[in-house]
Amino acid sequence: MEQKYKVLFNLINPSFIKSGCKKVFIEFGDDFNSYSNGYECNYIQKNIPFLVPVERELSEYVEEAVGDETYHEDTESEYYTFEVEINPEFKSVEVFGTYTVYGTEPIEETVIEMEEEPEEFKPIFDYLNDEGSDILEVNVDAGGDSGWIHDTNDDVNGKSITTSNQMEKVCYRLLNQHSGWEINEGSHAKFTFDPHRNIIIFEFAYNTEEQARELVSSEKF
Repeated sequence: MEQKYKVLFNLINPSFIKSGCKKVFIEFGDDFNSYSNGYECNYIQKNIPFLVPVERELSEYVEEAVGDETYHEDTESEYYTFEVEINPEFKSVEVFGTYTVYGTEPIEETVIEMEEEPEEFKPIFDYLNDEGSDILEVNVDAGGDSGWIHDTNDDVNGKSITTSNQMEKVCYRLLNQHSGWEINEGSHAKFTFDPHRNIIIFEFAYNTEEQARELVSSEKF
């Protein structure tokens, strides 16, 4: 740690000890500016103002400590906030980067035979047979408060098949059984129409969005 930052942390550390803080938290944006003119103490979400104005110097420290490590290496997700944790007793400073982890819940698979809903499904398989389609996967885009079924899809032989109105009707009905399938991070969904066995395989799973953080820097003062 540079000498000027050692002086900085030793200047403010006595006030942390006097306040009984075992851990001090200061949050910064991705521009390295602090979100407040103070700090949080011992996991209590209450801002305590600094006795002297040190926000600019702390921002400079975080920017130097982070350097080029502005994203999580494994996921390549940009850090959108940085959090400084100070342990007054051990005189340590840690900088953490917060990033977003995207994932998908376990996929649920539902198989529906044509005999279960012949009036709904027979026109679909008649259409696929007329089009000379083999097994066809109909894909879905869902997320950001909007969702739709692809107008055309390729069957297993690479033949492009237009999604019929009846196919759309059935697909949207099945999707709407899962509330919020298109909201926020959305979902993964796929329909497989098998004209050989006259079945529809519906795959569905909600997408997930979670916050995670990574240690970027750790130093003693």
